[in-house]
Amino acid sequence: MAVKSTPEIEQRMFEVLEPLLKQYIRGGFYPSDCRPADQHAEDGVLIVSTANASQIQEGRAKLNIYIPDIDCGVGRAVPDKGRIQALAALDNALVDALNEADTDYDFFLSDATHSLGEPDMEEHFVNINIGFRLITF
Repeated sequence: MAVKSTPEIEQRMFEVLEPLLKQYIRGGFYPSDCRPADQHAEDGVLIVSTANASQIQEGRAKLNIYIPDIDCGVGRAVPDKGRIQALAALDNALVDALNEADTDYDFFLSDATHSLGEPDMEEHFVNINIGFRLITF
């Protein structure tokens, strides 16, 4: 098996994850750099950030799921903790779906899933970090 480029890996991961994510997120699902500007919806974005070109190709991807903050009557928008928890809980199911697909890669959670805020956008996002490896020889 040959080493693959990050765009190839991202496309294949996207194809596997898209049907699953459409069942759970309320907005769209986009490859890296394709989420519309000023989007304020519950969206997912997949980014394959690194991959080496060694005989054992290893790399990392991240899936960010953006969740609009909510108004709960305190004078400012606050994180929608229920949605954040529900979407963060998908991390193992997403890795399982990738491993069950015919991709030749071994996928795993590379870091604990966590959430971060985007105060200027009044949203938070769940950050799911996925590692992968492929033996190419």
